[in-house]
Amino acid sequence: MSVTGVLRGRSLARKDVLPAAGLFVLGVVFLSAGWDPFAWGKEPPWPVPLPWRLVVLAGACAAVLVRRTRPLPALGVGVLFGALDLLAGFSVAMLLALWELLHSAVLHASKRASRLLARTVMALTVAIAVVLFATAQDLQVVVLLVLLMLDLVLVPVWWGVTVRQERETAETERLRAEQQARIAELDRRSAVAEERARMARDLHDVIAGHLSAIALQSGAVDPRRDEREIVDDVLRAIRQNSVEALREMRAMIELLRSQDPQDRRIPDTAPPRLAELDLLLDSARAAGLEVAVEGGAAPPAGLPASVDLTAYRIVQEALTNAIKHAAGARSWVRVFPEGGDLHVEVVNELTRGGEPVLPGAGAGLLNMRERAAAIRGTVTARRDGDRWRVHAVLPVAGERERNER
Repeated sequence: MSVTGVLRGRSLARKDVLPAAGLFVLGVVFLSAGWDPFAWGKEPPWPVPLPWRLVVLAGACAAVLVRRTRPLPALGVGVLFGALDLLAGFSVAMLLALWELLHSAVLHASKRASRLLARTVMALTVAIAVVLFATAQDLQVVVLLVLLMLDLVLVPVWWGVTVRQERETAETERLRAEQQARIAELDRRSAVAEERARMARDLHDVIAGHLSAIALQSGAVDPRRDEREIVDDVLRAIRQNSVEALREMRAMIELLRSQDPQDRRIPDTAPPRLAELDLLLDSARAAGLEVAVEGGAAPPAGLPASVDLTAYRIVQEALTNAIKHAAGARSWVRVFPEGGDLHVEVVNELTRGGEPVLPGAGAGLLNMRERAAAIRGTVTARRDGDRWRVHAVLPVAGERERNER
């Protein structure tokens, strides 16, 4: 047992011993002084010596020791000794002991037992009051007896019920506070996980997109064989991807360093959009991919920023995967609105045999699906004959309404 447990046990024992000892000492003083206000006239019906009165009082005080751990048995023992003391005159200390036992039984017993005890006490009190009024010869004396009985019996019951209700209310509030704290902690963890997932997607787009393109472009050209014009085009594409990757990485690092999301020191770097689709296609062509745009490269006007960025990232990831797994193959990109949604479709031929030019981490398809799900869209990626088809459906009208709220 720990030191804290020992100290707590001693503290609880002291809370039990002090009231019992105090009641017994008070009873000894009162009985020794001959102050017995509840005696039956001059002589009680069963006069007993003082030592026996003290034995009866000691039994009731012993029940006080276990009034919190065994409330109902302690009350039963106290009532038994109280009945014995009643025949000898019923002392004030015995009355206080029964008062404490009744209060503790209502307070510490089970909820069902406490409720039953309170109702029983009230019913007995009402029954006794009715009998007294029915058989009374002096109404004034009966009223005084009933008021005294209410003070001596109903007050401890009422007090115990009130304290119990306050404790239950406090316990309910404590549990509610713990639940709210637990929910807040889960929300915080969820927010952190969501933010980490978002950062992972952004880093993947920058690294897997731009840097993979750089690696493929630099490996696809041979300065000793290729014409100078081809080499210059590849070098320009490599430089463009490098600058773009550095720009996005710098913006992300500055955002992570800042404590204030409205910090003006963060550079105003606009996220890539479908308006820059031609640059993305040129970069893919420089890496050796034959890319054609169906329906023109101009994106629909008036797209929400979230839809525009998501569509761009899906095209970027799909082309990056095509470069990795189908180098030199033909690809088609199609972006078109339909029924309040924006459809993004990237199709590429499947190469027969051979290994991917660059190893993949397997996160590309997952990132595309997560980006689409963030704006309540969907992405499907599957084989379609001798081609690989990526098709995204991004809601435009719903996202525009969310942005306007």
